Amino acid sequence: MAKTATFTLEEMKPGYFLAWTVTTQCMYTYNITLTAGNTELFNVNKSNQNSNFQLITQSFADYTDGNLVLTITCNEATQELKSSIPSGSITDPSAKTVGYVYSICIEDSSDLDYNDVYVNLVGWKKKG
Repeated sequence: MAKTATFTLEEMKPGYFLAWTVTTQCMYTYNITLTAGNTELFNVNKSNQNSNFQLITQSFADYTDGNLVLTITCNEATQELKSSIPSGSITDPSAKTVGYVYSICIEDSSDLDYNDVYVNLVGWKKKG
């Protein structure tokens, strides 16, 4: 039975310029989506059983409106997805926040390596 983990990334605000990378290193298949309100920024699938490291997507977008929500669904998982989420502010020399970064590491089984899905999402207050 499919298992889903949903993350509301509220440290990033409308107006941010976003960039992301999604990778996997697992046997299971996945669907990973990032939405901003009613706008889908990406919707990607890992659709094979290959456990080698794979780049699933890498791109960027302007975040203009709505709540930023990341949804990760594992199609074959038999237990709840576990996550580890290092995150933090990107600051200038005077410690003023100029952006934010999330690194979301997903574990779908019992080996606890937290490399089954990796999503890195960075957002900056200014583009360019």
